[in-house]
Amino acid sequence: MSSFKNAAQAQRRTHRERSQPAFRKKFGLLEKHKDYVVRAKDFNKKKRILKQLRTIADDKNPDEYYRGMIKSSIVDGKHKTAKDNSLSAEALKLFKTQDANYLQVKLQAEKQKIAKLQSILHDTGHEKINTHTVFVDSDSEVDEFNPDNFEMPLKRTKQPPEVHKALCKIKKQQYSLLRLRVERAESLEQAASKLKLQRTIAASKGSVKKIVDEETGVVTYRWRKQRAK
Repeated sequence: MSSFKNAAQAQRRTHRERSQPAFRKKFGLLEKHKDYVVRAKDFNKKKRILKQLRTIADDKNPDEYYRGMIKSSIVDGKHKTAKDNSLSAEALKLFKTQDANYLQVKLQAEKQKIAKLQSILHDTGHEKINTHTVFVDSDSEVDEFNPDNFEMPLKRTKQPPEVHKALCKIKKQQYSLLRLRVERAESLEQAASKLKLQRTIAASKGSVKKIVDEETGVVTYRWRKQRAK
């Protein structure tokens, strides 16, 4: 029975929706009933919200006052409330301490990664020195051994061009990664030193004088001398 049903569906004419006439192409796609339903629901929803807002505005007391009116304003047609982001001195001190600890942890991690890359790359000043151990049968051969006349028993075969090209590409990427990690470590050290200076200034009890060198632009801080008790 199902085969007859499928055969009947195969011969059935394909339903094609009416398209926009050629002289109305400038208006875009032809709107179907389901599109109209969505548009009508959205229009009625906005109409209902506007009616509610008008009712609220008509019933509002002109002498009404809230404390939130002081911290709120209309910016570019949108109502925004100013947020109070001020923190106490103790909270700021705690946050700066946590930031300093985080910077120290990240700096140590970067230094370890830099040392690992420098140990496997050449011309960095930190690469490992390759050594070769030679085993002999007697003490007399140890005394007669001359490293200058020693020949390696195994010689490296020449690498194929594809392998050599791939290795050169990997090495270039490692050098680029090393340069980026060194720059990141330097920026972390600068940030840690600035944060340490801010903490020192905040914790100081006496007056602090800021001095800027006009030629180099270096900023230094000086504290007034205090007599130790």
